[in-house]
Amino acid sequence: MNYQPRLLKNRDKNDEHEDDRSDLLSALTSIIRFSISTKDDIEKFFKEVVEKISSVINAEKVSLSLKGKITYQYNPDGCRTIYIPININENDSDISIGHIRLEKNKDQNIDPEELKFLETIAYIAGLKFQNSILQLVIYEGLVQTLKVLVNTVEAKDVYTKFHSQRVAEYSVGISEFLGLPKEEKDTLKIAAILHDIGKIAIPENILLKNGKLTNEEFDIIKLHTTFGNEILKPLRFFHQERELVLYHHERWDGSGYPEGLTGENIPLLARILAVADSFDAMTSDRVYRTGRSFEDALKEIKELSGIKYDSTVVNAFDFFVRKKYLK
Repeated sequence: MNYQPRLLKNRDKNDEHEDDRSDLLSALTSIIRFSISTKDDIEKFFKEVVEKISSVINAEKVSLSLKGKITYQYNPDGCRTIYIPININENDSDISIGHIRLEKNKDQNIDPEELKFLETIAYIAGLKFQNSILQLVIYEGLVQTLKVLVNTVEAKDVYTKFHSQRVAEYSVGISEFLGLPKEEKDTLKIAAILHDIGKIAIPENILLKNGKLTNEEFDIIKLHTTFGNEILKPLRFFHQERELVLYHHERWDGSGYPEGLTGENIPLLARILAVADSFDAMTSDRVYRTGRSFEDALKEIKELSGIKYDSTVVNAFDFFVRKKYLK
């Protein structure tokens, strides 16, 4: 990642020194405040580091690498290349994961303040990189733990076993036909796996009832969306996912629950999840009925397009099902 530096303007020396110090402080503050919570954020952070450095330091070129041995190079033509190590700490030992590289020509001085700035940036970069790895490890651990809870619920009923995995497959399939970015696909996949986690709080005599539910029992079943939201609320990693868990039973015409949202007031990913969840429910066997064929279920989903379901989502689902299952 290489960026051309900003040329310093001709200014009074005292003013220039004060302005440069202000620029360094501003760039440092901006980098410190950069938040890393996903894998993609790591690359964005390092891009931000290079851009900020290039905007405040007078050099031929500034680049950042996560590879390479740390060295200081003095070239025969008088130019100098300075490598500032980026370290992470493991078992009380510093391990180098890369460096910031600064190239100076023979007419450019090495300013002690610039070096101090770069050392600070390298320290912050190492900390953020290490913290991001830790957060990802924690996130993956939480996902696996929550999957176990979901599997516990589904394992109680042979008719709903692997329901969440199928809903995740259908949801991601829809998202691909809609051309959604990877980050939204990842959110949707996790939300689909966790969408029924609230059912762990539903009494088994209702959850596993062999016949039709009474109105009172159905009202209790409907609470699973709210329960799921409450289960995920303390886990800051799942802010977007829990919104989908809460709203995946909302319907385009406002007939859904828990809030009776309508149309585009329902988050797009929740609208996708609604179609995928309904389709799997229609095509899965129950103790009181046999699951419908894919063709029949798809037909009903399409008949309810623009009524219960978002027509754009239904169209994408139609393409997905026909391409993958109804060839």
